[in-house]
Amino acid sequence: MKKLLSIILAVLLITGTASVVAFAADDSKDITINEDGNCTLNEDNYTSVTIDGVSGTVTLEDTQIFSAGRSAIHVKGGSNVTFVIKGHVKVEADGNTPSAGIQVDVGSSVTFKGDGTLNVTGGKYGAAIGSFGTGTNIPEKDRVQVGEITIDSGNINAYAGARGAGIGSGYHVNGNLITINGGVIHAYGNECGAGIGSGYGTSGGAIGTAAVGEYDAGKIVINGGEVYAATVKDQRADISSLSQLNANDPGTFAAGIGGGYGASASDIEINGGKVTAIGSCGGAGIGAGRGTSSASKYNKDAYKANIKITGNADVTAISATSRSNELNSGGAAIGSGRGSHTGGSIEITGNANVKAISATGACAIGASKQKSPVDGATPVAESITIGNNVELYAVSAADYAVDKDAESLSISDEFFGSSDRYFFGENAAPIADVNSVKVESTKGEKDGYSVPADSVSLWANIKKAEIKDDEEEAAAQSAQTTNGNLKIIAPLAMAVRLENGGIYYSGDEVEVEYDKEYCFQMCCVDWSTRDTNGEKKIHKPYETFYPGATAWNHTNHGIYEDDTRGLKGTVVYKFEVSTTAVKPSFDAESKKFIIPKRNAALRTDVNKCFMAYRFKFSKGDYNKQTGIDKVVYDTGKEHVNTLEDFRYNKPLESLSVNLPLGSTINAIAYQNYERIGDADVFVEIDSDHPDRCYTDYVWPY
Repeated sequence: MKKLLSIILAVLLITGTASVVAFAADDSKDITINEDGNCTLNEDNYTSVTIDGVSGTVTLEDTQIFSAGRSAIHVKGGSNVTFVIKGHVKVEADGNTPSAGIQVDVGSSVTFKGDGTLNVTGGKYGAAIGSFGTGTNIPEKDRVQVGEITIDSGNINAYAGARGAGIGSGYHVNGNLITINGGVIHAYGNECGAGIGSGYGTSGGAIGTAAVGEYDAGKIVINGGEVYAATVKDQRADISSLSQLNANDPGTFAAGIGGGYGASASDIEINGGKVTAIGSCGGAGIGAGRGTSSASKYNKDAYKANIKITGNADVTAISATSRSNELNSGGAAIGSGRGSHTGGSIEITGNANVKAISATGACAIGASKQKSPVDGATPVAESITIGNNVELYAVSAADYAVDKDAESLSISDEFFGSSDRYFFGENAAPIADVNSVKVESTKGEKDGYSVPADSVSLWANIKKAEIKDDEEEAAAQSAQTTNGNLKIIAPLAMAVRLENGGIYYSGDEVEVEYDKEYCFQMCCVDWSTRDTNGEKKIHKPYETFYPGATAWNHTNHGIYEDDTRGLKGTVVYKFEVSTTAVKPSFDAESKKFIIPKRNAALRTDVNKCFMAYRFKFSKGDYNKQTGIDKVVYDTGKEHVNTLEDFRYNKPLESLSVNLPLGSTINAIAYQNYERIGDADVFVEIDSDHPDRCYTDYVWPY
């Protein structure tokens, strides 16, 4: 009966008489299309779609495809397929298996059309649209390859799996041809994969089979449409939530459009459309991914970034910082990523309108900035050409907005402003506000991408210099609001206690008055699961933000209550949300944070506010545990020495816990869950290792 039902359903799905659509006999909705023609998939929850050796059209209409152990859609066997997107379509690969959302094998090609919305997510090591990947750095002749991808229309939201590109290749895979002619595309690479281009290529630790620079993004051509491309860091992040993505920095090591970490971008053409691309931590906005300063791991001849922008293209490219040590080791907004000898060839001609923003020490247009350059050679671009009809606005935290040391430089003097750090065409319209650079949510929310702090401060300085009229400046000042929301970012298992007694957890917001000083203390929450009567505690939903992560993770975590649960630190800190500050700062003597009003966030996930203590035993940890009064502790009930008796609320082995600086905690040692001693431990930064983010506490048992 099941087999008969499958055949009937298959027949109902066929809208063209020449196509074969076959369901698996177990009703799992694994579908194979293996003859030319047209068909429509419009039911819920298919488990996989395989398209093998087919030329034709597949309409995806208000459907979902969720796979396990494979790519959700697999196009192979030299297929040439047009996907027509209608309504809302969701495609997800298996995050635990190397796979792509829509896998396109080499020799096959796909084209996307329609007026619907496609949300597609890659699996482990895979692109959302493109190839799966591999965790092994293998010789070029043995590598996975990807087919050709074209987007003509539709709303395409591509979220890579770990180490993959949003649209392009997976981990350790070269790109091929990607052509975008229209539509609205949001493409996000994940954990060192580019938004559009290549996945993670190889790192500064590369050996033998592929040096840094030998992986490549392939050819990327954008002729029209609206394209938003960025890279995010953490594979645990929910990058399908644009509001979470936009609230945080864009990620690490990869270009927005071009190369992933360790990958080149040998051929990028933007001939039209509106394009916004954001790279960070050494990745270019548009261009190559981050390289390396190790000469033995680096193929300087292969590592290129060749970029052409022309026609009526409207391009905004940003190279952002998301780690403090990247300011002096950054990628260009348009050009090469960190670590290359060359920015390659950059041409901006036609009637293009280009905004290039570098928050790093790299030029906005040209070569990267490298603190420790390969073989001591300063990175320079091979050639930069900027046509006279271009509208150009560029700004950089470096000495020059354009790479003046390029081996060949063709640019009119009319583009230069009063400072080498920024320049603009005679007719160019400067960006009035960095928040005008938007990546809007597909759900209609107006959550905009905010350029990181170094860019914001740089823009603030430039805009202040541009205001000539005293009345205009006074009007701008009077228009400022007097209060607003402050985002709290706290370490895992900690909270912030304000002077009024309010307790705030990571992800919470508190309304504050601007330019007013507030006091706060750090608290370690009570994260035991049961109370003294063995009843399950109700814990607060707690949003964690891992250092370097790009999205909030929602977990149920402990709570803090004065004198009952958790520990309150003894150190009193201060903060002030400033209407005049252009970048965040911390004064160690007064323990005061100054926070710029724009995108205000109190970051307490830094060593100046807490220390992670790791408890160990000098004679071995086997059958030995640690508790901390009011945090992780024994119930105190009468008990026998059985594991079941401690299943509710027991001390832990291999305990590592974040604790407030300046506090004295009562820690308890156990063996086989029997108390064998305790100690008062003063929480402080290790003076011998002031930069270390943890301290080992060793019990003498």
